Amino acid sequence: MKVDRHALAIARLEGDKGTPEEKARIKAWDRLDRLLSTLDSKTSVLLRFNSIVVAALAYLVIVSATEPFAQANAIVKMVGVVIGHLSLLASVLSCGFAFPVINVEWNFFGGRLDHKDGNEPTFGDAALERIGELVTLRTRLYARAWQLAVAGGAGFAIMVALATIHIP
Repeated sequence: MKVDRHALAIARLEGDKGTPEEKARIKAWDRLDRLLSTLDSKTSVLLRFNSIVVAALAYLVIVSATEPFAQANAIVKMVGVVIGHLSLLASVLSCGFAFPVINVEWNFFGGRLDHKDGNEPTFGDAALERIGELVTLRTRLYARAWQLAVAGGAGFAIMVALATIHIP
């Protein structure tokens, strides 16, 4: 089903043609859809943060020709390198958990909803359950991505502090 037909069917249900149960399902659907939009926006910002951290860590840990811990003792060097690599790994894993949150399913409206005769969508319990499961899955993925991003960012801050504070 095309998006314009889908929007028209929803408008009809919200108008006088829908039963109270169908109108309640539309409200629930709209709420879940808003949650997906919020997750998408938050994930976009998280991925921007991760891109900055990954770029900085990749430069410091892998690409940099100068040793960030050149004047530090051996223990500080080792701790800094380990923290840097773990932070880089955490940030990259965070991106891996975040990408499915912003995944666009092109057949979502046409392929995932139940249909009445004539390709009219129904907002039955099955369709509502599927979008609810999608919100739950993407919320869990976002939570894990956020945790890993915080770990990566904190590790980056610790690494910068170790590289800045020269402990003889």
